[in-house]
Amino acid sequence: MQARLARNLIFLLPDDCDMTYEGDEKTMLGMGSGSGFEFEESPPLRVTGYICLLLGVLSFFSILFKPMLVFALGSILFGLIALRKYDGPRPAGTRVAMWGIMLSVGFGVCGYTIPMMKQVTLSRQAEEFAGQYIELIALGHDEHAMELKKEWYNRLSTDMNLADHYLSDPRISESLVQFKTDVVNREFKRRGAKAEWELDRPIRIYYQYGKDHAEVIWSDPTGDSELTIQMFMDFQVDSTGRGQWQMSIVQPLRKRLVADS
Repeated sequence: MQARLARNLIFLLPDDCDMTYEGDEKTMLGMGSGSGFEFEESPPLRVTGYICLLLGVLSFFSILFKPMLVFALGSILFGLIALRKYDGPRPAGTRVAMWGIMLSVGFGVCGYTIPMMKQVTLSRQAEEFAGQYIELIALGHDEHAMELKKEWYNRLSTDMNLADHYLSDPRISESLVQFKTDVVNREFKRRGAKAEWELDRPIRIYYQYGKDHAEVIWSDPTGDSELTIQMFMDFQVDSTGRGQWQMSIVQPLRKRLVADS
């Protein structure tokens, strides 16, 4: 019995040694060639991606102030730098750079197109308002045309008899006489309501003193009138949210005098 146990022990020992060596090899594979364990390499950080996102958020203000479009352009520039080609793991900051570019493009497009659409709309309204003003004078409705030269909150009701009102006060009647004898207004009446007037140049829309303004210049394409007429108008929004135009200045076009150098 003892001899048979000893023989079995002799056969088992080599197997146990093989298992031990195999376990040691697996353990050694997890060890580095140096003194410690190897860790995964951390991805590099691209700060330009986070700058891109910050500028993309700030480009929202380009909707309110057109010069702020510089934030959108800067965001796109830093975003392209952050998204440059790389080797190895994906750098940190590339995902936020993509978000920053999308924000800057969206806000930048709005900041550019909204003022342009506003300018087109105001130009169309200014041309229509100026045309109605000319037609009123040509038809002899001077009192109604004079009301258009007032601010919207100072205008009289359209239900009133404006002719009687303007004749009731000597000061108001005097201003009416001056209006009728104005050289531009006399030219409108001479040519009549069906006379053709065309824009001499594109309408200029500009912002000054907290209000939008328009400069409209008319000329006679038929050559019947030698006058080129210049109009300045102001645009305001009334208490109900509606836009109101006011005729400010109507005069023959005056050329700017430039001194010889």
